[in-house]
Order: sequence, then C-alpha cells, then structure tokens
Amino acid sequence: ESFLSEISSLHLDNFTLKPDQLGEKVSNALTVTASSKARHAALSEILDDIHNEEPNTKIIIFANAFYTGYKSALSSLQSSKHNFCHISDHDSIKEQNEIISWFRHVDATEEDRRRPRILLLSFEQAAGHNLQEACHHVIMYDPMYSGVDAVADASVEEQALGRVMRQGQKYDVTVTRIIVRGPNGERCLDDYIVDRNLDEDILRAATSNFH
Repeated sequence: ESFLSEISSLHLDNFTLKPDQLGEKVSNALTVTASSKARHAALSEILDDIHNEEPNTKIIIFANAFYTGYKSALSSLQSSKHNFCHISDHDSIKEQNEIISWFRHVDATEEDRRRPRILLLSFEQAAGHNLQEACHHVIMYDPMYSGVDAVADASVEEQALGRVMRQGQKYDVTVTRIIVRGPNGERCLDDYIVDRNLDEDILRAATSNFH
C-alpha cells in the first residue's frame, strides 16, 4: 500500500514497474521497498539459516545507501537478536580499521570467537577491503541503484563482491540477494534493477573498468 500510494499520481495500480516508468517518483518508491517489513524479515531469516548451518561463520551484508537501504538494514539488525558490527561516521579511523580487521582474519583467540559474526557495510564502504580469508557468505540487502548509469551501479556491486570473491578465498562463496516483490509475487523494482545489473553486456563493461 505504501508503494502504491507513492506512485498514485502516475495512475498505475500494480507493482510491476521499471525504474524508468517512475521518473522522479523512483526515489520515493525505492525508499519504500528498501525499508519494507518483508525485507527486514528476509534478512533475519537468511541470517538464522546461515548460522544454523555454520554457527561461527562470518557474514558480510552490503546495502545501498542511496535510497535508505543501508539505514533499513541497520534498523533491521538493531531490532533483531543478531550481534553485528557496522562502520559509523562517528568511528575514528582506528576504530573503523579494528572492526574491519575482525572480518579480515580467521579467529585465533577466544576473544576473537566472542566477537560479532555479522558486518554491515554500504556499497561505498566496501572499497579496498580484503575479506576473503575469513568470510564466504555475502548478503546483498538491496540492489545497487543510483540512477541511469547501469554500468556504474553494476561495477559497484561487482567490486563489493570482489572483497570476498578474490584470490586467497578457500571456500565457495555464497551470495544471497534479497528481492522484494508484490503481494502476489509480481516482479517489482528489485527484479528489474537486478536484471539490469547482471546483464551480460553491462557486466562486461563494468568489469572492464577493473583492468
């Protein structure tokens, strides 16, 4: 209902919409889908499933900060029973580096093993970190969408995944995407953005930027 109310001026009564159909309304619609209760519930369920199988594994969650996805993921984690870390603007560089270091290396001490198993990062915060030694589970809380530049958005996603899927990774990496759909399973904004970001031609152009 929140989603439909945001797009009511377009005189559309369904969820099956592409971002370019919404024009300037796209930011409002993406904010609604990013903060939906369904996305919160999905995140909690995925985390439970992973830790039921691998209780001590470390998990990286990437979220889009452009349309409140990061704030939504943070809110979801804060209201859950899960013990997690995130990088705050209020953290000093030393504090930020210390948090990241917990997820760069395998646990060596009992103190290490008592630390949180979950790290939330915005896509923008992912750059430059090597997390392949200690992590092999990634959750994409919402797709990267900043506007019309599909190549740039796909590049951001690929670089984030590359923090874990890189040389030195000893395990198969599991990537789980949360995709919000309409109440009857209708394809919605998430589907179209993910399809766009994973298009072969878009990915080829995006990954060529790495060389």
